[in-house]
Amino acid sequence: MQGYLEKRDLERTAVRIFIRLYNQNYANKLRLLYQRERPDAVLQHRNHQIIGVEITHLFYDSEEAKRLLGRSQSRNLNQEVVEMLIAELNKRIQTKEMKINNYATAYPIALIIRNASPAFGMSDILRAKELIYKPQGRFTHVWFLSRDGSDEWLMKDLQQL
Repeated sequence: MQGYLEKRDLERTAVRIFIRLYNQNYANKLRLLYQRERPDAVLQHRNHQIIGVEITHLFYDSEEAKRLLGRSQSRNLNQEVVEMLIAELNKRIQTKEMKINNYATAYPIALIIRNASPAFGMSDILRAKELIYKPQGRFTHVWFLSRDGSDEWLMKDLQQL
């Protein structure tokens, strides 16, 4: 039960960051209708259009995830390289694409990826954009949320790269 609640809290935080950034940049404002399991959240535009969102968090590796979630005290002494983070990003996109094939929804679905790794920011990812897996059209958007050396969150649609 603890893992489920933690996952739900992480997803709620990610969707709130996304909605704030989206509403700052687009006229057709969004709001959270509810969280659920398939897809992770359901949002509604001001014009009443419904959209589902799948949410995932990107960590450099499992040890970083454990450390950042308070489950490990170890310090990663390995040299971190952006290519490894992008390989993990690509796996996340592909896994979520396979997952939504089993969804029976009457509305489109977008993907939100929240970069939780403090090792790399938005500019690091964009500099290596040619390595990012190109989504196969199952999602309306693939929104990437990341910081970039500050506490401010940034948002980019990876399908627009």
